[in-house]
Amino acid sequence: MTPAEPRPVARGPLLMIVASLLFTAMVACVKVARVEMSALELMAWRAVIGVPLAGAFAWRVGRFIANRRVMALRIGFGFGAMFCFFTATRGLSLADLALISRTQPLLLALLAPLVLGASERSGRGLWGLLAVGLVGCGLLIGPDLAVGSTWALWAIAAACFSASAHLCLRVLGRTEHPAAVVFVFQTVVGILAFAALAATAGLSLPPSHLWPYVLGAGVFATGGQLVMTEAYRQDRAAVVAAASYAGPLWGVLGDVLLFAVLPSGLDWVGGALIVGAGVLLVARRVE
Repeated sequence: MTPAEPRPVARGPLLMIVASLLFTAMVACVKVARVEMSALELMAWRAVIGVPLAGAFAWRVGRFIANRRVMALRIGFGFGAMFCFFTATRGLSLADLALISRTQPLLLALLAPLVLGASERSGRGLWGLLAVGLVGCGLLIGPDLAVGSTWALWAIAAACFSASAHLCLRVLGRTEHPAAVVFVFQTVVGILAFAALAATAGLSLPPSHLWPYVLGAGVFATGGQLVMTEAYRQDRAAVVAAASYAGPLWGVLGDVLLFAVLPSGLDWVGGALIVGAGVLLVARRVE
């Protein structure tokens, strides 16, 4: 009787867990820098390290994008998502940011069949899962709205922009190399951020004590995008997406270890509804 062969390591989900950790580290750097810098300043100056890193990975595969129309849409939606998300970091914890961001897969599943066709349809249960996720989101943002804070609304806007950007990525993935897409996106967003900054507040270097956080945001963001891209190449999208729900766990740990912030009771309940709805959505696709 021969011993059973060991099961191969699921590289895709493991890589996605690492990518989630890198993105959480990026958000932590942004949150620290946002105390003294605007969202536009961070978007612009982080490109100083992000663009060369992305360019190094794109060098061998080329940096030409054939589908320029969809790439332009991806840049526009991605710029909006980044600006809204960086704005939200000023007033939300890492855990709340991660949990509200988990509404993005639900929104993506809702929009995909409307934009990309019936082949992307997820089934009638999607509406119920979306409703559960929105209830959870309401529990998270309700206290902020009650005291007149709009930080959570910025995070919701970021999730909507992000879902639209990922629809563009679904289309670009059919013809374009991921490294080229990352490089072009980072480059154009950096240029747009510098232009917007120059036209509004003017250009000035970040304070010297914040440069480690600005550069860290660029390194962790680029690393997270590249690792996430490789994760989707290694395994089925639904399986990899399930692993992305490690993000809220990293967010809670980051809040506790870096900012001494503990989640509230509503955070746990609302977060459980959002994550549960997302995991069920993924499970339906896996089946």
